[in-house]
Amino acid sequence: MWAVQLVGSLNKVLQQFSTHWGYALHVLNYRQVHGVWKSVTWTTTKAATAIATPSAGGSIEITDFFFSALKATGSTVTLTITDGTNTETLITVLLTNEAVRLTHAIQGRMQGWADGVVKYAVTGANSSGSITLGYVKHDKDDTEPYSIWNSRR
Repeated sequence: MWAVQLVGSLNKVLQQFSTHWGYALHVLNYRQVHGVWKSVTWTTTKAATAIATPSAGGSIEITDFFFSALKATGSTVTLTITDGTNTETLITVLLTNEAVRLTHAIQGRMQGWADGVVKYAVTGANSSGSITLGYVKHDKDDTEPYSIWNSRR
């Protein structure tokens, strides 16, 4: 039998799992419960291509970011969020001197705005690499339009 008392809003989800030792109660946050991921690779120039697309009116919250690319003279990789009208650059990586490897478990709430699609673009020849993005899709009730999102920054 479980007895649990939650004081205030902890933004946590209680999940009961059956293991070979018996049942266990886990306290998880919504990112751990609803998070998904997608990985893309490239070997040549790539026009802006979607990695994560929200449901209609919803938004994407980035939870994890993995980036790996080989050295390539004059190549650039850019990760953006765009709704077709408004575009914000998350990161631009210049692949000139060294191979690049980045990993980041995002602790803040890096959530985009309504209908903001996470895209990547690769310019320059002879570039190869991969991006893996962990994210949560938020519905329209938990999403702000760009004007409100931008005013809070």
